[in-house]
Amino acid sequence: MKNPFNEFYHVFNSQELLDIAFKRGMKSSAQVSKNAPILVKAKKKESKRIKVSIEELISRILKIIKMVPIIDELPDFYRELASILVDTDKLKLTLGRLNGILPILSQFERIYFSKLGKIEAPKDADRLRRAAFGRISSIVNKQNKNLKYLNSIRGKLREIPSIDYTMPCVVVAGYPNVGKSSIVKLVSTNKKIRVEVYPFTTKKLIMGHLEINRRFDKIVVQILDTPGILDRPMSKRNSIELQAVLALRIISDLIVFIFDPTPACGYAIDSQIELYKEIKKNFSKEGEIEIIIIFNKMDLAKEDEIDYLKKKLALNNNDFYLTNALTGKNLDKLISQVKSRYNTTL
Repeated sequence: MKNPFNEFYHVFNSQELLDIAFKRGMKSSAQVSKNAPILVKAKKKESKRIKVSIEELISRILKIIKMVPIIDELPDFYRELASILVDTDKLKLTLGRLNGILPILSQFERIYFSKLGKIEAPKDADRLRRAAFGRISSIVNKQNKNLKYLNSIRGKLREIPSIDYTMPCVVVAGYPNVGKSSIVKLVSTNKKIRVEVYPFTTKKLIMGHLEINRRFDKIVVQILDTPGILDRPMSKRNSIELQAVLALRIISDLIVFIFDPTPACGYAIDSQIELYKEIKKNFSKEGEIEIIIIFNKMDLAKEDEIDYLKKKLALNNNDFYLTNALTGKNLDKLISQVKSRYNTTL
């Protein structure tokens, strides 16, 4: 599905809302017979101005409220990410406060219609309309802080990536500089599907897609690389990043873990192994999920470096792929396994 916050557009502040509403109200004209008494014309004209102004405000405030999806009804992934990026309790409270002024505005319309019906001089109609605009302004201006808050957070929420829950999701993990992003780009469908980069908390979420043609249809597998999230031990992550791990865990059904057997990435093999064990234990649903293991940088890796990693992980040659992300060497085998998995399980 698309990011449910995609239509959370710019939010006007209180003065901007009032200016728009009053300008439209003042330009409106009531249909009155030319032969009607001046007093009747004055009543009709100012009643129309008040009515149009209030209707414009209510319409625009309702639009603001409806731009924000109901947090508790969002899929788990989006609800978790929204709670990472903003204070969702404060967001709900803010929307509730805005919604609370709508019946007050409607009440003003009835009150001033009644007052206009009782005036005896045309000049009193203008006076009452000004008084109505003053009370309306007072109510709306009290919401300025809430309106500014909504506008300040909308950018963060709109940056959440669109995740399709009907599509499989492969999450790529491993320390920085082991070749994760390169592999995501090479495995992803070339030209047809672009690799997109999304802000993800203070980090980035890189999304690629792999098209798989089956016998009777075609599916698209989402491939996610999460720099700054799944590239260091759990003990070194802050609470926000731990929540991000939870959010990703909700949507993943396959992990590709990438090792660099060489010193090139700057992280010791033992540290990479420890991260692998943590991901295997903590990231997956109920502790069980298929993990595909990649030994990258085969062009740089020495035989004893590969053997050491195999021994530490208790792997046979058929338990991992030896690849070169720069040239794409052996990545066709990885793609074949992914295709085979989703050809048989979907």
